Amino acid sequence: MKGAEERATAIKKYISDHPECDTGFYANAFQNNSIDQVKVYSLPRRLLRLNPVNGRFKAELDVIIEDRKKAGKSLELDPNDPEDVKTLRDMLKGVHPKNAERANAYKKLLDNIREVSIKTKTNGQEVPGLITYDGIYVNGNRRDTVMEELSDPTKNQKGEPLKFHEIRVGILRQDVTAYDLWKNEAKEQISQESREEYDYVNSALEIKRGHQLLIDQGFSDKRAKEEIAKTLYGRDAEDVENYLKFLEVTDIFLKRVKRPGQYRFVQESGNESGEKGIATILQEVAKIREKNKSSWDEDLLRNWFKSVSIFCLYSKFKPTVTDSNGKQKKLSFGHREFRVFQKKAMATDDTRKRVFSSPVLDKIDWVNPSKEHALDFHKAIANAQNVYDVQEDISDPLMLLEKATESLSKVSKDLNSSHRASMVKMIKEHKGEHFITDIKQLIADISKKLSTK
Repeated sequence: MKGAEERATAIKKYISDHPECDTGFYANAFQNNSIDQVKVYSLPRRLLRLNPVNGRFKAELDVIIEDRKKAGKSLELDPNDPEDVKTLRDMLKGVHPKNAERANAYKKLLDNIREVSIKTKTNGQEVPGLITYDGIYVNGNRRDTVMEELSDPTKNQKGEPLKFHEIRVGILRQDVTAYDLWKNEAKEQISQESREEYDYVNSALEIKRGHQLLIDQGFSDKRAKEEIAKTLYGRDAEDVENYLKFLEVTDIFLKRVKRPGQYRFVQESGNESGEKGIATILQEVAKIREKNKSSWDEDLLRNWFKSVSIFCLYSKFKPTVTDSNGKQKKLSFGHREFRVFQKKAMATDDTRKRVFSSPVLDKIDWVNPSKEHALDFHKAIANAQNVYDVQEDISDPLMLLEKATESLSKVSKDLNSSHRASMVKMIKEHKGEHFITDIKQLIADISKKLSTK
């Protein structure tokens, strides 16, 4: 990277000229296939640089690259260029590309560092970062960005602004391997002990990168997955496999919707109420596909995945249509709806046929899906699910009787509780006794039919 040797020399000189920067502490780090303890120094942030290939925002780089293409700029971000540094910081903050989850996490970190700074009269840093020998952050990009913001004198910051100009970091040796660098980043950001784990898409991309680094070293696929699992605390080889299968399915989906490699498209498509979108759906799709690909015939698998892809597409676009009464209606294609879709609409040959026969499967515009097709697809799913409900009711009368028993039991219990007076009043004022009469009649009718030979 440009200026690497100059930065490395400047860091060595600063440490030599300022022996007090040696904190006396050590941090554990992966170096050459072993765990070493590296010294932690308090260094001026001006000597260090943000990592332009940070795994935290790998998916968002699609958007940045398109922006730079339009502006006629180099596609590579230069951590020595002030404009590119701002671009990197905006990604870390969730400002551009906009990412509400990341923005909230960044604010939480900023508030925490500021609070610790006020209480301890330090820069608020609780855990040391990690840099390469030439000053590129392996871990610490967000902490540096927070300290840059807190050190701005124009914002009348609280805490210890002057101390925000320094950051505590461990320094890796010059001869560390690419896989060592990956392990140091992945262990902190993807492990279950992580303070602020990467989102699922970026975690999958990072795991794929680590997996490929090991394959390039001659590891078998199985051994590479096991090795990665050792690095990621709280994960096992099956978790690694799930990440890679998710990415495999995501690649197929992105190719189908004419957006190959644009992982940002699937990254954030939920809403503020907690409804998850494409990324969560595709995690389930990957598991379902793996479970059934050997037992489903080719036509079924193809039609199923095409239907799932349309579902995911509308999960992203969240279409609002006008119903028969002229009212605006938002069609929901979130992860909860997908589970119902999979359980009911994809349950039997009969229910699947209701979806697969929908003309939308062959007419869908994958780049600009229409609201009309969304409504047609939504109706096809609803039709299939209604068929499932009818079939289930017919095939399982005991379930219906159990539900009726549970409902009546609750009413009976409530009439014995402190709510009895209000319950009686509600039943009588709203002619609830008619329902009781109907229930008695239905029970007598069912009993009669059961006794009939």
